[in-house]
Amino acid sequence: MRSSRLSKEQALSFLLTHIVIEKTYHFQMTPAVLFELMNLAAEAESRVADEEDSIPHEIIEEVAQPFLAKKTL
Repeated sequence: MRSSRLSKEQALSFLLTHIVIEKTYHFQMTPAVLFELMNLAAEAESRVADEEDSIPHEIIEEVAQPFLAKKTL
């Protein structure tokens, strides 16, 4: 098995940066939201590992879209 270019921890960090800093999106961090974000980070990590020529931040932005779309302020 090849080593991943992106760890789940890095994916979570990038995901939170994208959501909170780049999109200026505010939300309450509950256990359910944390669980959802961890699952999104795991999905991003897996996709980056599977898609050899992928660009990690683009995948993270794609993975974040459903989270951003379903949440209302």
